[in-house]
Amino acid sequence: MTTIHGLPKVLINAAGEAWRAISRPRELRQTPVALVNHDTGWSAAFMAEADRLKSDSQVQCFFDHVGSTAVADLPAKPIIDILVTLTDWQAADAVSRSLRNQGYRVEEKIGGADPRRFLTRTGTPDSPAFNLHLVPTDSEWGERMVAFRDALVHDEGLVQQYAALKTALAEKHAEDLDAYTSGKAMFVEGVLIEIADAFSNSSLLTHQRVELDRAQQLQVASLSVQFLVAVVAAGSVFFNDGPTLLTFAFVGFTLALAWFEIGRRGGRHRTAGNQARRAVLLASGLGQSVSPSQRLRIFDGFALSIRGRRLVREEDYFASRCRPGFQRAAELVEESAYWTGDLQKTSAGVVAAILVVVGLVLCAAAWRGVVDLTSDAQINAARVMIAALVFVLSSDVLGALLGHHQAAHAIAEIFRRIETTAARGYPEADVLLLMSDYNAAVESAPVVPPLVYRWRRRDLSRRWRAYLAAKRS
Repeated sequence: MTTIHGLPKVLINAAGEAWRAISRPRELRQTPVALVNHDTGWSAAFMAEADRLKSDSQVQCFFDHVGSTAVADLPAKPIIDILVTLTDWQAADAVSRSLRNQGYRVEEKIGGADPRRFLTRTGTPDSPAFNLHLVPTDSEWGERMVAFRDALVHDEGLVQQYAALKTALAEKHAEDLDAYTSGKAMFVEGVLIEIADAFSNSSLLTHQRVELDRAQQLQVASLSVQFLVAVVAAGSVFFNDGPTLLTFAFVGFTLALAWFEIGRRGGRHRTAGNQARRAVLLASGLGQSVSPSQRLRIFDGFALSIRGRRLVREEDYFASRCRPGFQRAAELVEESAYWTGDLQKTSAGVVAAILVVVGLVLCAAAWRGVVDLTSDAQINAARVMIAALVFVLSSDVLGALLGHHQAAHAIAEIFRRIETTAARGYPEADVLLLMSDYNAAVESAPVVPPLVYRWRRRDLSRRWRAYLAAKRS
């Protein structure tokens, strides 16, 4: 649905009137509703008519096959809808006259901020009937028609739902096209709102959470694979025969390839989640919408679908209720820094605890090897210890510990700077620098270990509410 990537606000504002995108002039509504099964020849008929009209047109225009006849497996009235977009709306009258000379009749002519013309041509034994929708470039009404068509084309389940609804309405309102069309209004409105929501701040927040959660899961998987490599290396010291050692080597090599692939995927998910966070800070904080091309790039970068998931509402995610601007952006950074700073600090403690446990185990093994074991057993124990040390170093547990500490310190400093920024009235340069520094600190920080967020969520929520109450008082 790339045709509507830059239109979320337009679609939201227009959703209440979405049914008009498939309505007909009042004088045409009191006619029988006769649905037929989809005809594969409709697409060819559209192409032939579009080519014929384009060759006769003196004005540059674009032709889109819209309506139910443009969707495979969807029953429809045997009337082909064509959306004609004029690059020069000043020529609309001249184009209408030309179309009348070709057998079309002007049924509806609407001006205002979103002008359009509606023309019809009755069918013949050799040609189907056509409805022509004449609109200017960037027409909201035309974009809704294309958006709804694209939603159906790319979702078979949606087609089945719409087909069932149309069939039921056609049976119930067989003699009233107006009632039939109005009955579809709620369905069309819901689809357009869902399309708009796909590019909302709540959608970005949901993508951010889903992508970063997957990155966290893959980080755990990566550590698990590295641990298995260490186990294979440690196990190999107890065998001396060639075939067994070759088997260990093969298993280790396979695990190494798996580790590489897991790391690659984890990096992709983390990059996508970070991109979503930056976009949210701009859109929700500053009220700035990125260009359609940038928005397309952001959403194409998401590797996971959020379809069927409950959206993360920005009202539930952020406590700030300021209108978009530099104060709200600073408050979003403040809240985010409070949470992420604590999570990084807690993660540093968790990693430190893991290192202490590993160190104690190694020390115990070394002590037993020195005191109790035979010479050969001591050698094997030493090899196992070396394998464990290699795991600790290769998995960069020490690096993760330092990374968590550095991130917690950097984010805490950003949190303190926000108070100074607020005292100065939220200057633009200061807020933008805070946003940049916060993003850099978060993106360079190690992934938070699993369960840390769940462990800290309740306490952090309570403390944050108390902090906000203290600020307001």
